[in-house]
Amino acid sequence: MNIYHLDPQTGELLWVGQADESPREPGVYLIPAYATHIAPPPPVDGFVRRFADGAWGYSPDAEPERPIEAAPVITATMVNVERDRRIAAGATFTIAGYGDIPITGRERDQIVLATMLQRAQALKAADNTAASLVLRDAGNITHQLTPDQAIDLVSQGIAWIEATMQVSWNMKDGVGAFADGIPADYSDDRHWP
Repeated sequence: MNIYHLDPQTGELLWVGQADESPREPGVYLIPAYATHIAPPPPVDGFVRRFADGAWGYSPDAEPERPIEAAPVITATMVNVERDRRIAAGATFTIAGYGDIPITGRERDQIVLATMLQRAQALKAADNTAASLVLRDAGNITHQLTPDQAIDLVSQGIAWIEATMQVSWNMKDGVGAFADGIPADYSDDRHWP
């Protein structure tokens, strides 16, 4: 007989083992502390299976302290984690007269790009059009951009981050395509810019 070993504090499934038959009562199997013979539900991406009060349920990975639910419930925190993951991973932007530049959107990267935007605007105001702004992209490739190219890149990046934020807000607020609430496949690329 299978037994399911649990974390003593959280009730999270740790591993599956085999129960030993009682030497005193044939046909009766011994279940150790922090284990159950009740089979867990199937795994679901983004959730931890936990056993509490004699039943299995799900808790979001991003919110392990949240009480378990019988079925996976997508939460606003999960949407925030996905949004932040996508922004940090970044995107590739096509710059007119230059080509594609992949950039990441971590906080440090956003600071570098904001600084580049200020420098580009100052150079443009001084009628300096030389490709003097240096940027190392997500692929570790160095680019030398003109002020107009840098402004274009940062503008596209800002618009993309704003669009990504808007999707997360719409999901959480039940707006537009998300009128029925946060979809079960909230992390699917088709929902995001």
